[in-house]
Amino acid sequence: MQRTVRLRLNPTPDQVGALLETLRQHTACFNIVAAYGWEHGEKNGVRLHHATYYGLREGFPHLPAQLVMAARVRATEAVKSAL
Repeated sequence: MQRTVRLRLNPTPDQVGALLETLRQHTACFNIVAAYGWEHGEKNGVRLHHATYYGLREGFPHLPAQLVMAARVRATEAVKSAL
């Protein structure tokens, strides 16, 4: 059973900056994977992973690996729906 809880965050200005930077990096990862998939006609998640993961980790060393993977999964789904 899953439960969804809504809550309001009251971040400090520094935390707001960190959250926005995390979102920016996550979006950049999504865009890179989506662009690669589109340019190469690739919609297989495993092949997209092999083609982009290490480059993304080098390019975004402070972004947690789980967020890099989540961006790749979202981009894979977007490419699948477009191709």
